[in-house]
Amino acid sequence: MYIYNGHALLWYTVVSLGTVVVAFVATNAFAIPKEILKPDENVETANAVISSTVSDDKVYAPVSGETVALANVSDPVFASGMMGDGLAIKPAEKGINNVHAPQTGTLSVVADTGHAYGMTTDDGMEILVHLGIDTVNLKGAPFTVAVKAGQHVNKGDLLGTFDQAAIKKAGLDPMTIVLITNSKSYARIEPVADTSVQAGADLLAVQREDVKVEAVSPAPL
Repeated sequence: MYIYNGHALLWYTVVSLGTVVVAFVATNAFAIPKEILKPDENVETANAVISSTVSDDKVYAPVSGETVALANVSDPVFASGMMGDGLAIKPAEKGINNVHAPQTGTLSVVADTGHAYGMTTDDGMEILVHLGIDTVNLKGAPFTVAVKAGQHVNKGDLLGTFDQAAIKKAGLDPMTIVLITNSKSYARIEPVADTSVQAGADLLAVQREDVKVEAVSPAPL
């Protein structure tokens, strides 16, 4: 066939190469704007500036008593830290114990049974005070409540009371649990109380680190 003719094949090769060269030259000369081929001297490069602010805070003891590590609490949910970091207190008073606000903020939860209080501090810390283990089953019998949900309280204000003797008589553990339920928002949560603590004294030291990232565009070169 004609395609196998040596002279013809050479001619086809020369023509093909010529076509490619002409197309390349034409594209660079007419199709691509010169400003694209040159580096833009006015391009701005954005830089990120990262800054952090560390703030310290505290949680105060809502009751007086002996401090106990969460890991030693009989309830596995509290002991595991699943609900947040914190500390437990074995109440000191054999009879009536007063319960005080562990910080200044707004009460988000006040259990009808009086066995638990949740609050959000003015700085956004979420604190749970749980009075006893499984004491919800007592249906409020050993508890009194002095506040209501939505109320703003100051550190040390009276939230309510509980009768430790009545809780023990019912066969339940009166251990008071103090948790920071949004623990993941904090860089450090450490117990600072000694083996015993008075209501209103320092219980937990809390440190929060807020990281801020800002994009900064330098002036054109």
